[in-house]
Amino acid sequence: MEHFRSVFPAIAYPFQLSYADHFLGIGSCFVEQMGQKLSTHKFSIFYNPLGIAFNPASVALGLDRVSTPKSYRATDLFEHQGLWHSFDHHGSFSHPDIDQTLNNIHSAQEKGHAQFKKSTVLLLTLGTANVWEHLAQNHIVSNCHKLPGQVFRRRRLSVADTVEILSSSLQLLFATRPEIVVILTVSPVRYLREGLLENTRSKASLILAAEQLSQNFAQVHYFPAYELLMDDLRDYRFYAEDLAHPSPQATAYIWDYFKKSFFAPTAIQQMQEIEKIVHAAQHRTLHPESVSHRQFLTQQLEYLTRLEDKYPEMDFSSERNTFLHQLKA
Repeated sequence: MEHFRSVFPAIAYPFQLSYADHFLGIGSCFVEQMGQKLSTHKFSIFYNPLGIAFNPASVALGLDRVSTPKSYRATDLFEHQGLWHSFDHHGSFSHPDIDQTLNNIHSAQEKGHAQFKKSTVLLLTLGTANVWEHLAQNHIVSNCHKLPGQVFRRRRLSVADTVEILSSSLQLLFATRPEIVVILTVSPVRYLREGLLENTRSKASLILAAEQLSQNFAQVHYFPAYELLMDDLRDYRFYAEDLAHPSPQATAYIWDYFKKSFFAPTAIQQMQEIEKIVHAAQHRTLHPESVSHRQFLTQQLEYLTRLEDKYPEMDFSSERNTFLHQLKA
């Protein structure tokens, strides 16, 4: 046999991306993993202005809020367990002070809107088709914030529900930004708390909805993140200890497939140049005071200066500060 696993074939997409592109990401923790990869490689990206969004309704809400920001008020929040929360936002926005919660919300929304106005690529990652509806408000929430389960109703969105919800937001997007490219994925993260059968049914619903959306909109392109882990890697060694999230090795594999699928050769070459300095800044030595390590730091600063001259639009201040701090130690 030539292969001992099902190697996922390359997909030919009708576009190539470069460092001239600006990225906006909305969705589950998988979009954050890809966002961190893009950020590390010095791409222009901002992701999850409302925090991690798992279900299609919350993803659509995030897109709506960055395209048309909302002025949140105290009446939009509620207090629980000593913190002020928003049902639209992840718990990372919550705070004991109500004004600080509002500041957190508006600050992220402003950054998201600024990125939206210049974005050429939108990354959307769907995690689960299951939603929680607040009974009193008849509203799908992005986060339950540890409220009692009896104040919510749990249900699974149908394929038609997901297509309708996301189509509405995408239509508004394309009305003003017809040139933007949308890369749509289904997260490979397994939601084991829902149970194995429910997780499978939920993912199946999302995959069918993603297919329909990519058929309905020429600007929407499906990226097989879920299939790469389920059908290509297909082994528990590619999961983290929780057996739900991809391991670092699996994430690196999917990222490599992502790079080769979407980026022009010149952009990949630039990434390789940047990886050298990023990895060098992450390097830790047992003998920081040694002559050889100080020579290493000096060489990296010289290489960094060449990169800054070559790519003046990129910010290498973090790497430069790391090297200078070690030299002064």
